[in-house]
Amino acid sequence: MALLGEDVTLPCQLYPEQSAARMHIWWYRAQISPAVLVVQNGQEQSGEQMLEYRGRTKLVGDSISKGHVALLIQHVKASDNGQYRCRFQDGDISQEAIIELNVIEPFFPRMSPWKAALAGTVPVLVLLLIGISYIGWKEHQAKDREIKEKENESQKIQQIRNEKEEALKIREKLKAELERRRALYHEDWKKALIYPAPVNLNHELFHQNNSDPKRKKDGREETQDLPLADNKGDCNLLTLDGKGFTTGRYYWEVDVQDNDEWVLGVYETNEEKMAPLKKPSMKKFRVLEKKKGEFRALACDSQKVLLEKPLTEECPKKIVVFLDYEDNDISFYNMIDGMHIFSFTQDKFSAILYPYFKLKSMELSPSA
Repeated sequence: MALLGEDVTLPCQLYPEQSAARMHIWWYRAQISPAVLVVQNGQEQSGEQMLEYRGRTKLVGDSISKGHVALLIQHVKASDNGQYRCRFQDGDISQEAIIELNVIEPFFPRMSPWKAALAGTVPVLVLLLIGISYIGWKEHQAKDREIKEKENESQKIQQIRNEKEEALKIREKLKAELERRRALYHEDWKKALIYPAPVNLNHELFHQNNSDPKRKKDGREETQDLPLADNKGDCNLLTLDGKGFTTGRYYWEVDVQDNDEWVLGVYETNEEKMAPLKKPSMKKFRVLEKKKGEFRALACDSQKVLLEKPLTEECPKKIVVFLDYEDNDISFYNMIDGMHIFSFTQDKFSAILYPYFKLKSMELSPSA
């Protein structure tokens, strides 16, 4: 309510309190454009203002950072009487309030008390409505955040499921590859049985190694570590009818029983292929070894280990050794079930190969 010719302030405030400095603010009458006053980012937009309000309207004070955007109308006219709308807009979010301005001419009969009370009550109600709308908007934002969080959680769960499915697929592929290799090794093993090698057990040396009366009759005795060769010769229990392997395919079977220590495989010499076997200057071993309950594949010479791989399979009691000289392949199979144990395929054969078996563990020494 204002007297004609005086200044009047129309209140408008965001509730709860927040900054309106970066909001788009309109004070307008029946239509939003042209408006009574337009403020955007703290600057008045005079191009959108009604001519009759130019030069006599502005925002009161500098409390826009607190959400106060009261409108000051100077030199109130009779045409200023009526409704005013205060509108806030921040992106897609907008709020609006309605304020009633009653212009009273001088000496005009006094307004009835109920009208004055109504004029003061309406702005308060409008501000309450703005506050309620703001709270509703906040709740809507909170629900949107909750929905997005649930969507993100669902996406993470789906991603975990996809990763598990991918891992299962990889596992199935590996399993199929393992079965393929097992089938391939099984075929090699069956093929190996066609080429028996003229390999014999050195009974004299075998009985020397088993002559201790304290050892058990079933061959499950403990053995002592000895060097690979000494002045009396090698500890190898196998002999070959011939001058060693220089070509072809061969296999031989060895019953290792439950002995605590043994070495089984082949060794390669660097002597000329036609020279007699006496004391080779160097031997290269490709063997399986059991020692102190450990089972491993071992490639070594007299000075260093070239390859060492622990084997997780249960140590078999009967083993087949398969040699393919042309394919540079030395493979070991379980004689009981035909399963593949290990293959040496890394190196190319270049000298004479001999079968090797002893009831001792390997020792690296210059005389080996």
